[in-house]
Amino acid sequence: MQERRTESMVSKQWIKETRKYFLDFLRATNFPEFAPTGERGPEVEYPEWLIMLIGVVAVKSKEKTYVGIHRLSTRYWRELCGQEVRAAPISESRLRARL
Repeated sequence: MQERRTESMVSKQWIKETRKYFLDFLRATNFPEFAPTGERGPEVEYPEWLIMLIGVVAVKSKEKTYVGIHRLSTRYWRELCGQEVRAAPISESRLRARL
């Protein structure tokens, strides 16, 4: 039942359109790229804008749990990442830490 509610609120097309609008907005406002040095090295696989976009999709779909947000992000991973991010889907624990 949960998936049907989510599917009616967001779609692959909606995510693609929102992603384009979101990135255009961040570029227009000169949003800085997030690249801190982490525990495992200087590169960040998952940029800050991607984590923020996952949050936007979670709010739109009214998802309230970290597990549900992770499930949603893996379902729409290709649409969320586009051409900019070439990484495997983020783990639930890593997503929880970043959100």
